[in-house]
Amino acid sequence: MAFHGYHHITTTVTNGRADVQFHVDLLGLRNVKRTVLLDGSRPFYHLYYGNEYGEPGTLLTSFVFGPDRPEGRKGSGQISSISLSVPKDSISFWVDRFGERGVAHQEFERLGDRRVWFQHPDGIDFQLVGVETDERLPWHGSDVPPAAAVRGVHSVTVCTRETDELHYFLDEGMGLESREVDGSVSSYAMSAGKAGQLVEIDHQPDVEQGSWGYMRNTVDHVAFDIKESTAQLDFKDHLEAMGYIDVTEPRDRNYFYSVYFRTPAGAMFEATRSHPDGFEKDEGLDSLGSCLQLPQWLEERQPELIAALETLEPLD
Repeated sequence: MAFHGYHHITTTVTNGRADVQFHVDLLGLRNVKRTVLLDGSRPFYHLYYGNEYGEPGTLLTSFVFGPDRPEGRKGSGQISSISLSVPKDSISFWVDRFGERGVAHQEFERLGDRRVWFQHPDGIDFQLVGVETDERLPWHGSDVPPAAAVRGVHSVTVCTRETDELHYFLDEGMGLESREVDGSVSSYAMSAGKAGQLVEIDHQPDVEQGSWGYMRNTVDHVAFDIKESTAQLDFKDHLEAMGYIDVTEPRDRNYFYSVYFRTPAGAMFEATRSHPDGFEKDEGLDSLGSCLQLPQWLEERQPELIAALETLEPLD
């Protein structure tokens, strides 16, 4: 099996300050990198959040497009929710925290887990999932006590009108194992099937197709962690041999190498291999996320790019 778990999940949002406040101030994650989207000529922030080291599986990232780009239309063929893993006994802490901060939320159960639904300021759905065991180390530099802190990505939920081909794709294409079913939601597992190794499929046959492309207020793509370059290329060849040809060549994303592939449901996935130095290739551990970092091919444009980007708080 090629995939070890999640690498990162990327959303498209409107405002950088609100995005920082959500991830850093509310959820207690560390801002581990400030850089820019590497596609196109106009500068947009690409912000990364995670644990102390920005380890794969703890990472949430955001493209900050500002208010000019159209909002996406929610629907089938999209990631409809991002779930984060927290200790089982901490759910009450998070319910109280959301209540104190005026964050709309709702408790519920799914697939045997106690959960809390809430939203990003851009209306992107999130869940906290209480789990018995998650060995990933949280970021200790926030006001969230370590006993309650977010451990990393738990799962994502893919909304789809059709399930048969998607099941085949997840099983034969990606090597995921079908697990439990709870109403319209089915779970699939990578590797050992722990928190951070689960994918949930929400079968909604009457929901209209959602937006694709760089549209605000949506999840752009989900990246899965792959360790070796040969495994990444073998996976690409495997999908193409099955007839799934909407697969890219590996792309250098400065901190990792990405192969993007479109699922039968429409959601964009990514097979991601980290750079050996990770986020410390251009910053020391203690200063991660403290200032804008650019790849070498954009460094000469730094004054221009900084002038075009909003000032972020509370980072500045």
